[in-house]
Amino acid sequence: MGGNYPLNFGTLTSFDGAPIFYCSEGEGDPLVFCYGIACSTLHWTYQIDYFRKNHRCIWFDYRGHRHTPIPADLDTLSIDASVRDLKAVLDFLEIESAVLLGHSMGVSVALEFARRYPKRVKKLVLANGTAKNPLDTLLGGSYLAPAFSVLSRLEKEKPEWIERIWKIQEKSRITVEALGLLGFNTNLAHPDDIRTYSGQVASLPPVVLTRMMDDYRHFDATPWLHEILQPALIISGEKDRVTPAETQKLMAQLLPNSELFTVNQGSHCVPLDQADLVNLLVERFIKA
Repeated sequence: MGGNYPLNFGTLTSFDGAPIFYCSEGEGDPLVFCYGIACSTLHWTYQIDYFRKNHRCIWFDYRGHRHTPIPADLDTLSIDASVRDLKAVLDFLEIESAVLLGHSMGVSVALEFARRYPKRVKKLVLANGTAKNPLDTLLGGSYLAPAFSVLSRLEKEKPEWIERIWKIQEKSRITVEALGLLGFNTNLAHPDDIRTYSGQVASLPPVVLTRMMDDYRHFDATPWLHEILQPALIISGEKDRVTPAETQKLMAQLLPNSELFTVNQGSHCVPLDQADLVNLLVERFIKA
């Protein structure tokens, strides 16, 4: 991680007065990184480290994630608020337009931002994402959708129950194993990355996960993806169990100026598992 690059970070006030944590590293043409639900900048850490040498790398924490507190209005735990927070970050940093890079739910944030503010998006890098409800394809089918509906209802009606359950799994080794097998290629990913991510998921307040996922599963970009005209690089994981490769193929069919690259043995966390390959793909794409 060596090198001295311009660093700017802090908290800004978003559209509704909510505090949002942001960070800017390096200088040059701006790249904005959007991570997934219950994730963090960890999922783009190798790309930020690589590109900050020649680019200004910007990221922000979603509401209730890491350095950004849970909002007073829980209804703003949503893609809509995340998009408006992203605009607030670009406005605050006086960035007119940038390349947006989204991973998992960050793909939905990037797509929705491009739809609302097309002049502020130069290009899109869309890794391991889906254009619609992720629960429809998780593990190859919609098996978990009914279970999540129950969890979501319980969180609203009996939040203390969910808190107790969450505290039990927070210290469980099973969480690490399950998330590793679900989201990573364990033969390629660094074990520390898996442990760090598992710890972050376990420490996320359950209200944040359930409310954001409840909103996320109602997101559907398929009716308007053809309107997104910016060049788009879609990165797919051949062995992605969370957003299977078919979901990226659908996006490639609907986005008029897109190219699809399927990573051999790629998991849901390709930017972590196969960082060097992703760095080269992104670098080639943004220079084209």
